[in-house]
Amino acid sequence: MDEAEILSRVALFSLMKRRDLKRIAKLAKHHSYEKGDLIVREGERDGRLFIIISGEVCVVKDLGGPSEKTLRVLRSDNYFGEMALIDDYVRTASVVANDPTQVLSLDQWNIRDEIRKYPAIAIELLQTLGRRLRAVE
Repeated sequence: MDEAEILSRVALFSLMKRRDLKRIAKLAKHHSYEKGDLIVREGERDGRLFIIISGEVCVVKDLGGPSEKTLRVLRSDNYFGEMALIDDYVRTASVVANDPTQVLSLDQWNIRDEIRKYPAIAIELLQTLGRRLRAVE
């Protein structure tokens, strides 16, 4: 399966035209992680969005610390790291592979340009952020 097809299965990209998906897919990088591998470290500056192709990841606050807390578990066709695209701030949680996991990363994707073309992306991001905030509270 090609990267454009993978992106089309993810809610964030589901309403995009095929040609735009292909354009964005050219920016994507494929990564493989083994169980227990750290994908994202809390506190680091990292502007990548990740799309899970296969496997499972755990989003953890204060990984290895005294107040470690699992925030959520994500599987295929989910994404994480969207906050870094929006606010260019440090990572607010770590992400660890629970299983062998394949992901695509987008680190040069200009989300603001895409939102101008596809306002539904902003709605999806807001809905996702709202669900994640509710889960934490």
